[in-house]
Amino acid sequence: MPQWPLTPSSSSAAVAKGLLILCAVPGQGGRSPLAPTVPQTQALVRLMAEDARELFTFYEKEQHLTIHNICRTNNTPEWLRRPGKRPWGLRRLRRPMIHMDQALQDIIRHQRDLHHAEAEILRRLNRTQLNVRALLNNLAGLFSAPSPRPGRRPLPSPAASLSIFQQKLQGCRILWSYARFMAERSAELGAGSRRTRRGSPRDSGP
Repeated sequence: MPQWPLTPSSSSAAVAKGLLILCAVPGQGGRSPLAPTVPQTQALVRLMAEDARELFTFYEKEQHLTIHNICRTNNTPEWLRRPGKRPWGLRRLRRPMIHMDQALQDIIRHQRDLHHAEAEILRRLNRTQLNVRALLNNLAGLFSAPSPRPGRRPLPSPAASLSIFQQKLQGCRILWSYARFMAERSAELGAGSRRTRRGSPRDSGP
């Protein structure tokens, strides 16, 4: 089963930078003078990869799901799977982020039934959802949104008949898949940036 480092690190700087990038989104009625740029959006993806890793690590421990690594499944949700062998690129992140926003909404709703309003797990989940929505805003500023396809429906919310444990496990597995997805996208964007720098001509000097 694929693994990646899960060592916790401070995310206060990531949150601050993410909020700055969140401000750089198009306003209603036209593009803002502070409309997002590609480098800003790539930086947000990298920050989100760190945040996703930290959220999964915290959730797995807080929900007592570390035994036998039961969250770390290879059964990735369809909307987080690579379609073919082509790189994702920023434009194609819109659909996964729309679904992830809905998934986080469902996880948050379930955790609100189990914790008080100021619980750390809710704070972290809400922060991650804010980052997802920030990325969606940035993508909307960079690319025109495609017209909705007729007949497409959002993913259904988890069935109310699931037990508390099953809902915890389902949320944990989604967060694991999301953390891997964001780590891969961050690495992919980083590799693309390095290739671009290597391929650009050197500035000529006197």
